[in-house]
Amino acid sequence: MSKDPTVPVGSVEDLRLSISRHPGTTLFSVISHTFGGDARGMPPQWRRAVRDAAPPDAAATLRSLLTAGYPWAPDSLALSSAMGTGAATSVDDELDRIDPDTLLADLRQRFGDTVPAEWRQVADRPQEFVDSYRALTRAVWDAFAPLWREADALLGREVERVGVASVTGTLGTVVNDLGAPVRYADGLIHLPHPFPRHATGPGRRRFVLVPLVSGFGACTYSAEDPDLLWVGYPLPGLGRLAHRSTGPHAPPAQDRLGLVLGPVRAALLRQARRRPSVSEAAGRAHVTVSTATYHCDRLARSGLLRRLRHGREVRLCLTDDGAALLDLLA
Repeated sequence: MSKDPTVPVGSVEDLRLSISRHPGTTLFSVISHTFGGDARGMPPQWRRAVRDAAPPDAAATLRSLLTAGYPWAPDSLALSSAMGTGAATSVDDELDRIDPDTLLADLRQRFGDTVPAEWRQVADRPQEFVDSYRALTRAVWDAFAPLWREADALLGREVERVGVASVTGTLGTVVNDLGAPVRYADGLIHLPHPFPRHATGPGRRRFVLVPLVSGFGACTYSAEDPDLLWVGYPLPGLGRLAHRSTGPHAPPAQDRLGLVLGPVRAALLRQARRRPSVSEAAGRAHVTVSTATYHCDRLARSGLLRRLRHGREVRLCLTDDGAALLDLLA
């Protein structure tokens, strides 16, 4: 570990700063604060809704990530592996990047030959862990995604705020007023915890701000990439969402998609946002696999759904037309 948790990012005039509306970091923060010991200001009604949506073995699945004094996870499990590319990625894209072999390599790079006890179960059965983690994450995102969409205007306003600070030369003030335990001074970002020695280096890094829609005290960051530092912090104005929402999701008064497609096909199309297998989609739609297969065939012929091979599995995926129909009616 580095004994000096500071990262060079350059002077305010030369700061290579950007802001990212990355859903994966918010989702990982939601998971950590729901099942970890510190809620970090996450509204109680949000935590209850997420717990209700999660599989019954969620706490056991997450034990490795949340046992340490402060949570650490490889970027793939933290759903931030594409942060360095600057490209907009979905939660499903991030989940597709989780690979058991890469996970093992990340653990070796972090811990060397001595994997701590809390990570040993993951290291011994990586595929089993990845499968459980994907199922848990998709279930939580199903519950939380509507609130993420509600936050769109606040996220847009935050992008504008950071942009104005960049033009007016006040980025240093913005960084020091994020509501997260990070501090900028003399070209360095001071972090609250040390980071792996392999991630240290003399070069000036790109610096990415990531507003989190998860809690008033939410904070997460990664210095694992030697060319990049990103910091997640509470989205300003989050209280407006908390006060007008009793939970992440309020069902519509009328199922317009169901009226157009029928209830089974509407349910399957909604499930396709998470790229489930047919059996997973059938279970959530409360129909048999053969029934789900029949309706998926019809949705595919209509151009709303396609099948995507992922390893040994075939998963359901929305087409552009399917996504547009959901956005319009769901």
